[in-house]
Amino acid sequence: MVLDDKLKALTVTEFNLLANKDPRGSYDRLTRENLNSIIHKLTDQRAKHSSLERKLFIKFKDANFYALEDKAKKIRFELVRYRLSSNVKKSIKFTSSVLGLLIVSGFIIYQGFLGAESKNKVDVAYYAGLNQVGLVSKAGLDRIKQSLKKTSKENEQLNQMVEQMIHNNKITENLKYILKQIYENPKTKYLQIGKQNIINYGGDEIARYTRDPALWYVLGVVEQGIMRIYYADEEILQIRAIFGRKGEETPIGNYEIKNRVYKPTWYKKEPTNGRIRVRAIPFGDTDHEIGHWWLGLKKLDNVILGSYGIHGVNASKVNEFYKKNFDWRNGSAGCPNIQEWYLHFLGKVLPLGTKVNIVSKDKWNNSLDVSQAASAT
Repeated sequence: MVLDDKLKALTVTEFNLLANKDPRGSYDRLTRENLNSIIHKLTDQRAKHSSLERKLFIKFKDANFYALEDKAKKIRFELVRYRLSSNVKKSIKFTSSVLGLLIVSGFIIYQGFLGAESKNKVDVAYYAGLNQVGLVSKAGLDRIKQSLKKTSKENEQLNQMVEQMIHNNKITENLKYILKQIYENPKTKYLQIGKQNIINYGGDEIARYTRDPALWYVLGVVEQGIMRIYYADEEILQIRAIFGRKGEETPIGNYEIKNRVYKPTWYKKEPTNGRIRVRAIPFGDTDHEIGHWWLGLKKLDNVILGSYGIHGVNASKVNEFYKKNFDWRNGSAGCPNIQEWYLHFLGKVLPLGTKVNIVSKDKWNNSLDVSQAASAT
């Protein structure tokens, strides 16, 4: 590359990462650590600066990056606050007064495992049944239905909050929260126009990406259990990931996405009569456990046995991802696993040929000294 010849202190990746940032910009913790490490490297190697690096150093020597963590915490808090609204609490209090301790026990299951729409359906059916046996009057049932309408209104407020995130022109900062809220929402459309992938929500464009694999890059860090998605040298998404358990570790190295399958068949290895056989399990089967997408990976740097791909988990198993995630290194048979709403986004926008790098440790981890990071490059 031409740029390689013009750099003496930094790598091309380091130069591009810093050059595209604002010295007074707001970034997540890991991005700030990366940027500060690059600035330290420029400071320590001032004598080696090329003209490009000298200009970059002058621009960023007094940089003061701001944190996004407080904003992210605030968004999470607001989402929880909307879900646990005062009207829902009143509805719960009313039901517990009618059925006592039995309802309290049922409420734990109700509150812990059901989504908002499922709760509304259960509530209507439950109180309609009580009305039929005379335990709730028609007037009481009408009041309950009215309360549920208010809950639906609050859900609409949550929907408006997501729309506000979309319109605040900071999609990269809010993408992690937006993807979870719009997943399987009928307002969400993934469109392909020319060489562009467009995410449309309620008639408004959320984001637009070019289907050019050279613009995309995926980094999986086994030790931290995370996956980072980059587009045009910007980190647009950092998500939790499950990698291979002991004895079936995810192979470290360089890959590219070679195929993409929606609602894939899962080929599961099983011991049968003392031998390992492969059973084909179609999507929708109760034993199917790899989610809605399969992003097949091709190893680039050396040949490996077996088939590896980025996929999800069995959506029908309540909290299955989180149960695995308490010990993510023991979670899979080698393939990287991620949550369905992130997987759906990647399945729609990542082009074939996208480079994927799986590493055991992130060199920008806090445990790594800045001087070590500099020498490693």
